This record gives sequence, structure tokens and C-alpha cells, in this order.
Amino acid sequence: MKTAANTVPDDRVLGYAELKNDLLFHRIPQGKRRYYVERPLAIGKEQALAFKARYGTDVGAICRDRGIRVNLNERKGTIGQIRFRAQIELSDKERVITLYRSSMEELRQCAGVLLPGRSFSLKEVTDIHLAHELFHDLEFTELGYTNKRLDDISSLSLGPLRIRASVTRTSEIAAHAFSRYLLDLPCLPNLLDYAYMIHSGTLTAGEFWRQTDVWAEELENG
Repeated sequence: MKTAANTVPDDRVLGYAELKNDLLFHRIPQGKRRYYVERPLAIGKEQALAFKARYGTDVGAICRDRGIRVNLNERKGTIGQIRFRAQIELSDKERVITLYRSSMEELRQCAGVLLPGRSFSLKEVTDIHLAHELFHDLEFTELGYTNKRLDDISSLSLGPLRIRASVTRTSEIAAHAFSRYLLDLPCLPNLLDYAYMIHSGTLTAGEFWRQTDVWAEELENG
């Protein structure tokens, strides 16, 4: 069985894992799955390399230069059963990124579950989330949202009437790729979500690696 000791999941596999969280995933034609993974990965990577060449990798400084206020919240970002690690508020008047310190610390502690030998400081985990939200700011101010730049899909059919919608999770895939390539991470940072699940006991490492094989096969056949 594969383990984190000798491999990390391919960008496309982790991108596909994110795509499967889309509410309209079941409406994506099988032959278009790779498109909705590979295009946002390319968009995020392209923007990251351009940003790095122009600004470097000091994400906090980039946010300040772009007029984004960063707020480090000491509380846990929870609403009911939903847990937030970071969020961004975007408007014409103000752009604010809020990071939840306790959630950042949890990720820092569990990263080694799937990346043995690779430790993260609290600043590195914070920078990963800052970079992710920075990409969403870039979508808001300059690029346009990734999901709106890609092909729509048929979300509902009522006789001759067909309602079309965008695949919103592609924006998240692009933001993961932006964070990965801006900060020279070993893989897409949503791997840390699965490390947290293993650390908290809701998933085993064996189940995770078996699932990556399933994702890879589905993507290859898509």
C-alpha cells in the first residue's frame, strides 16, 4: 500500500477530491471531470508563479500592499457543526481575511500524519490559508471567479427547459494550486484536511490511501 513515507498524492488527485465536494458533481459529464480539475489547477499555478516572480512569497506583505486587512482571531471559527479556518469578506469598501488561530494550530500539529518528516510552523500554516484567500481576492478584483471562467453544466432539466450552472468548487481547486505553488508546498494544501481527519479519528490513514487510488482511477476513466 502507498504511504506518505514514499509518496504524496498528485495535484490532480487532490484536485479531484475537492471537485467531488461540489454540490453538482453528479451532473458533471464523466468526460469533463478532468477538464474541471486540470483547468483550475493550471489557472492557480500560473497566477502563483506570476505573483512569486513579481512580489516574492511574503504573503502578509502582499496582502498589505493590496489593501487587505488580516485579522487573527483567537476564537474557534464554528457555526453549529461547521468549522472555519479562514474566511474572506470582499466588498468595494473593504477586504478582510480572518484567520482562526486555534484551527491553524490544530493543522500544524497534525500535518505530519500524512507528511512524515515535514513539520509546519504556525506561520507556515497561516501563510497557506492567507495565500488561499489571497487568490479569492485576486478573483474578486482582477481575474473573475474561476468557476465563471469555465464551461457551465446542465444542473436541471424540466422538459425542454435546461438550467445551467457553474462548478463552484473549481474556484477552490485553483486557490489550492495558487497556495501550493506560491509557497513551494509539496502538494495541494487540502491534504491537511485529510491529515486532520486522521488525527481526529474520523478517517484512518489506510482508508485515505485506498481512497486516493479510487480517485485516481475515476479521474483516469473520466
